[in-house]
Amino acid sequence: MTTEHNVLGRSLPRVDALDKVTGRATYAADVYLPDMLMCKVLTSPRSHARIVSMDTSKAEQVPGVRAVITGNDFPDRYFGSGAVRDRRIMARDEVFYIGEPVAAVAADDEVTAQEALELVEVEYEDLETIVDPLEAIREGSTLVHPDMPNFEGYGFAMGGNNCTLLDADRGDVDQAFRDANQVFEETYHSQAINQGFLEPMACAANVEANGRLTVWASTQGPYQVRAQLASVLDIPLSSIKVNAMELGGGFGAKLRLAFEAFPALLAMKTGRPVKLINTREEVFTLNGPRLATTIHLKTGVTSDGQITAREAHSVFDVGAYLGAGPNAGVGHALGAYDIPNFRLRSYGVYTNKIYVGSYRASGVADMHFAVESHMDSIAHQIGLDPLEFRLKNVVKEGDANVSGASVPANGLLETIEAVKEKMSLPRKSEEGRGIGISLGEWRSGSGPSTASISVNEDGTVSLLTGSVDISGSDTSLAQIAAETLGVELDQVIVAKRDTDMAPFTGPSGGSRIVYSQGKAVQMAAEDARDRLVGLAAERFGVPSEALSCEGGRVYVQDNPPQSLTLSQLAAASLTSRSGPIIGMAALSSMPYAPVFNTQAAEVIVDKATGQVRVTRFVQAQDVGVAINPMGVEGQLEGGAVQGIGRALSEEMQIDPETGRVRNPSLSTYLMPLAIDMPAIENILVGVPSADGPFGARAVAEPPGFGPPAAIANAIYDAVGIRIKELPLSADRVLAALQGQDGDEYHIDVEALKKAETG
Repeated sequence: MTTEHNVLGRSLPRVDALDKVTGRATYAADVYLPDMLMCKVLTSPRSHARIVSMDTSKAEQVPGVRAVITGNDFPDRYFGSGAVRDRRIMARDEVFYIGEPVAAVAADDEVTAQEALELVEVEYEDLETIVDPLEAIREGSTLVHPDMPNFEGYGFAMGGNNCTLLDADRGDVDQAFRDANQVFEETYHSQAINQGFLEPMACAANVEANGRLTVWASTQGPYQVRAQLASVLDIPLSSIKVNAMELGGGFGAKLRLAFEAFPALLAMKTGRPVKLINTREEVFTLNGPRLATTIHLKTGVTSDGQITAREAHSVFDVGAYLGAGPNAGVGHALGAYDIPNFRLRSYGVYTNKIYVGSYRASGVADMHFAVESHMDSIAHQIGLDPLEFRLKNVVKEGDANVSGASVPANGLLETIEAVKEKMSLPRKSEEGRGIGISLGEWRSGSGPSTASISVNEDGTVSLLTGSVDISGSDTSLAQIAAETLGVELDQVIVAKRDTDMAPFTGPSGGSRIVYSQGKAVQMAAEDARDRLVGLAAERFGVPSEALSCEGGRVYVQDNPPQSLTLSQLAAASLTSRSGPIIGMAALSSMPYAPVFNTQAAEVIVDKATGQVRVTRFVQAQDVGVAINPMGVEGQLEGGAVQGIGRALSEEMQIDPETGRVRNPSLSTYLMPLAIDMPAIENILVGVPSADGPFGARAVAEPPGFGPPAAIANAIYDAVGIRIKELPLSADRVLAALQGQDGDEYHIDVEALKKAETG
């Protein structure tokens, strides 16, 4: 690491700060092209029905309407947002949930397009509907997709409505339960939840003079959108260019193709650019949220508090299509603990609801709520302090994780000690006040990552990647490049990108950008640095090992005045044998680098009303190395706020008979406001990862996992009630205080085992 021009670890302003605060940043909704039309989408009012007929003639006759499309206008192609290709981009002969697109209109303006939609006549024949995933997974239940075994990508599952089954096993679980002194079984339930991003999704499309389709999209995954568009439109991938615009939040919801094909096909039919902007209601009903999850845990414990075995069965409601599946039940049912024997199962179950999407590590927060509440419950039942019980079982360096890989060096114990000291634990609170803790575990994400670095004639550096900045990651990537090349941050230019210009990279999500994409940037910068040093070595007639690159120049270590600036070297490279200075790097995967945190919530519970107020929230996370500490703290606080909202108030209310979203509005979907937030105290623990750029680990997703369990555990500490269902709303807390049993969810574990083996 350099010292004279060290940009690493400095809280520098975001590279896009001026564009954002002045309003010059361009979002998809800001795209305006000559003769642009506006698109609106007609959706199904039925949960499950056959489309008997559809008449668009009246809509087509409305003045200003330029085109109307239905599912029959698309090639008859199935695609999938998840592993299974189980849906068409627009319904053709059958609808599977309220809100499924059945037609779209392009008109001169949105009002005209909306008027035309109301004139589209659709006749439906209702079919049997199933909404409850615990009913849907039972043998003999109404089938959402009877043809599921024929779907491309369909693999290991039980059939029926179970579209995917993930499993993990180790040891002799049954014997370990027999050997345990006590066995504890509990069921937990988490609610349907929306990502709550600020910018409604938008997309514009235009067919260029050369026949290529250009798309401006609000997306985290431009290459994924390009590939899926090519599939559903049945056109060559090379005929599509996707511009990833500035993103006003996504949290996983904008990873995949959503409705971009509608303005794209309308642009192809009309020969004019077409734009679609979601209303806030459409944000809740046109793109995948997370649906409810029910988790049954069974844990065996010895008399001294050692966990011997765990069994987990998780039923994930995936809605009508497998958008983003139940990855949490296998990888995270152990939590941050070393459990030698386990049997873990996750079931993705079709129902007649809107399909699920990603939301900050799909399903992991649901599992963390169950696991950390369960750990707290066991501790109290066996008479151990909750923190002491966790410390007895916590995973350590060298232990095997759920996949059998050895856990590398990490800062988990340091995070526990930091929160313990900050909160003065253990301590007993007065009646009505309580403290709860939660340990979190995740991993630094991997996936295809590429970068190129060009050194310009004026000594500045151009950085090009295919990743989308969703959290200030461009600033961290620029700092990595600047640190490696020994220049200041303002000398790094982060290029805007599209799928024609930028090298392929995976989507921005899954905690992979700074860890994986950042490593590619570091490698590309090292490649450029080596080329600069090599060129300087030729000029000086000294070996490369005798030179250093920092302070915007390459100099001889024994004689620093003997130097060449990056500007001079870049100019010289234009006539050199090796050519201009360009560094390149690409990687497909990164080694396992765990991320651990500890979170603690202090609450006051009003026993008369059930109202819960979080008065203090402390979290410590092993970030490895904080590339930009201000950015890291912003991510920690943002994640905690999302987790607190999930814990106390946020819930998509789903009609139990029809699957309709009852509250598709920010006035009825209760996200927390600033006034609802406690003081959030962050502690950055730094145990560098072996492989991340300069030792960095992932940051953003883990802070959102733990708050629901920490708050539920604090409620128990305050008033002695264990609530196993989210959100922890005042009415639910009050009912529990009044002795009303809230355990209404039940997974028939034995039936699932029988079906799996059968």
